[in-house]
Amino acid sequence: MENEFARLLEESFNRLSGEVIVGKVVKVTKHEVFVDFGWKSEGVVPIKEFEEVPKVGDEVEVCIVERETDEGYALLSVNCAKNVKRWFDSAKEVEEKGVVKGVIKQKVRGGFKVKLDNGLMVFLPLSQVDIMPISKPDEWLEREITAKVISVDKKRKSIVISRRKLLEEERSKKRKETLKNIKEGDIVEGIVKNVVDFGIFVDVDGVDGLVHKSDISWSGLKSPFDCAKIGDRIKVKVRKIEKDKERLVLSIKDIMENPWESVKEKYKSGKVIEGVVVREDKSGYWIELPDDIAGYDPANTLPKGIKLKYHHRYKFVVDSIDEKKRRVILKWQGERRK
Repeated sequence: MENEFARLLEESFNRLSGEVIVGKVVKVTKHEVFVDFGWKSEGVVPIKEFEEVPKVGDEVEVCIVERETDEGYALLSVNCAKNVKRWFDSAKEVEEKGVVKGVIKQKVRGGFKVKLDNGLMVFLPLSQVDIMPISKPDEWLEREITAKVISVDKKRKSIVISRRKLLEEERSKKRKETLKNIKEGDIVEGIVKNVVDFGIFVDVDGVDGLVHKSDISWSGLKSPFDCAKIGDRIKVKVRKIEKDKERLVLSIKDIMENPWESVKEKYKSGKVIEGVVVREDKSGYWIELPDDIAGYDPANTLPKGIKLKYHHRYKFVVDSIDEKKRRVILKWQGERRK
């Protein structure tokens, strides 16, 4: 029976801890106010917490701070109750607003503590800071942000916000508007979001687009990493709109003049030209020529023992033009420009 009473008492304490309780003043001394709050024994509140000393019979709002003092009373607090009520009022305001502003104040495990305009400290998970993962968390400290409230746990007095969710919602609205107005063939400006081996990912007013490496240059020899970096603003042409997938197929080369329209005039057989070695395959070397033209020097035309060096400039003579594969066939001239 005694164990059952102890268990119920523990459950009662856990339930009421941190909650605002209404009690009745039963005794007032020089240093303490005794309050009956419906527990096994009375609780005491330091009299200094009261702006005006209450009278016996007055109702007061308190929180349990300590289950039992050495004297056998529960330690109560009026100030704690005020703070809890203040938190609940602020939390209600935040929850009703849905969108809040604040300043990132501290880096903690898994994210940041953010101080809102109303003074509340809330939690911003690292994964919810931006649409793309952030690599330098320290650079976000003291930054003012706007974010969406995603959870309010009143029992734990915890509020979680997300800047990412707000950005995604704004981006979704922008995406729908862009997809409604954009047309194939449009030349638009976008922001580089990522650069990978096979191409460049570009954000065009909220819509994801990809410039495949084959659409970066007419020569096909330029690496995506040589042409763009994250954050760059670049002009692209819309080749195709995949509305079902809400994404764009983009091109950089299509906004430039097609050099193959005049290649026969500029690269006549026997003409000596200069180019830079950018790639080698099992049959020869790929040469980057002026006007974004791809040149190719078959290895079997080189003197025995000669190997060309990457990123070196050499002189070549034009042998022929392979229009089907869009490359100028070259022969090394044995001279390297110093």
